[in-house]
Amino acid sequence: MAARGALPFVLPLCCLLFAWIAPTSAAGAPPRPNGGTTAGLGREPTGCTSHPGRVVSAGPTAAREVALTFDDGPSATQTPAILATLNRLDARATFFEEGRHVAGREGLMREILLDGDEIGNHSFDHPHYPGFGELAATNRRIREATGFEPCLFRPPYGLLDPQVAEAAAGNRLETILWTFSSGDDHHVPMARMQAHVIGSARPGSIVLMHDGGHHPQTPLALPRIVEGLRERGFRLVTVSELLGGHFLY
Repeated sequence: MAARGALPFVLPLCCLLFAWIAPTSAAGAPPRPNGGTTAGLGREPTGCTSHPGRVVSAGPTAAREVALTFDDGPSATQTPAILATLNRLDARATFFEEGRHVAGREGLMREILLDGDEIGNHSFDHPHYPGFGELAATNRRIREATGFEPCLFRPPYGLLDPQVAEAAAGNRLETILWTFSSGDDHHVPMARMQAHVIGSARPGSIVLMHDGGHHPQTPLALPRIVEGLRERGFRLVTVSELLGGHFLY
């Protein structure tokens, strides 16, 4: 009788243990050492359309669209914070990433794509005037990490000469400069950066920002920038979308 009397207390305890354990199992893999993101849970693009060899610094002006772009990542701290804001506010952006930063952050790179954002080539080691091999190695590292083949390239420091242009064209990359910089690379005060981006944007603008390096003010400034651009009637899109391209699956 004593054993039967204990049963009502055993069953609730089992249920409580199951309820505590089940969410951990359902969440999938343990947190990644790349910013705490998860990856591989949705449909990921394998490439994008562009005009290899072309150089642009702005898009068409017919639609009220702006492309925010982020250079020098992926960063284990700044990139996840930027992605979280873009996701929360349903905005899209393009990340020009360096090949040297991809290893160990593969999940974070795939998270960029899963969120509907775009990855571009920003060279492997950020040298002045990268050559064909440097751009090929960066595309290969990104492809191995994500299954995605970039179609866009941003030259480090915006430096472009005939050799860099030829290297980009040889890797079937369209070269993307920018319409104006946010000023985050000069560490301007956050309120000034926000006002500058919101006030300077025009239809077709490509805005330079950074998710790599030391730019802690950029993730903090981003929510107001997105909201301010929306208040002015702008749609925030990837560079490929701004230029009339699309993802390939």
